[in-house]
Amino acid sequence: ILDTRVYRWLETATDFFLLNLMWLVACLPVVTIFPSTAAMFGVVRDWVRGKEGSLTRTFITRFRENFGQSLLVGAIWTVFGVALFLDFLVANQLPFGAEVALKSALVLVTFLYAFGSVYLFPVMVHYDADWKTVIKNSLLISIGRLPTTIVCVVLSAVMVGLTVVLPFLVIITGSITAYFVYKLCDRQFRKIDAAFGDA
Repeated sequence: ILDTRVYRWLETATDFFLLNLMWLVACLPVVTIFPSTAAMFGVVRDWVRGKEGSLTRTFITRFRENFGQSLLVGAIWTVFGVALFLDFLVANQLPFGAEVALKSALVLVTFLYAFGSVYLFPVMVHYDADWKTVIKNSLLISIGRLPTTIVCVVLSAVMVGLTVVLPFLVIITGSITAYFVYKLCDRQFRKIDAAFGDA
C-alpha cells in the first residue's frame, strides 16, 4: 500500500512538473503566454473533473482550441492593465485633491482588474463563450463569489512571492497555482451551472 501511495504521489508530481514545463516552453515566444496559460488551465480542468488522457496531447489540443480567443482577450486585458498603470502616473502629476480622487477610483478599478484576472482563464476554458462574455462573466463571477476570489488572489500572490524568493520553484509553481485556482473556481462554476441548469 505504501509503495502504491508513493508511486501515485510521484506520478502526480511528475504530471505537475511536465505540465509546468510545457507551459514555460510554450510561453517562450512571449506572444503565446495567454494561449499557453489557457492550455494549462484546460489541462487542470480535466484533472479536476476527473478526465484522463495524454498530458501532451491534451495540452496541445487546448492550446489550439483557445489560441485565437486567448490572444484577443490577453491583448485587451494587457492594454487595459497598461492603461491603468499609466493613469496612476498621470494622477501623480495632478493637484493634491484631484490626485487623491483619481487614485481612489483607480485603486477600486485595480481591485476589479485583479479579481477579474483570477477568473479569466477558468471561465475561458469552462464556458463556450465569445471574448466579450468571457471578460464580462469573469468580472461578474469575481464580484459575486468574492470570498473565493480573495482566496485565489492571495494564493496566487503567495505563489508568486515564493517563486521570487526561491526562483527554482518556477519549475512547479505555475501548474500548482493553476490547479488550485481552477479547483476553487470550479466549485463556484458547479453552483452557477446548477442554478442556471447548464451542463
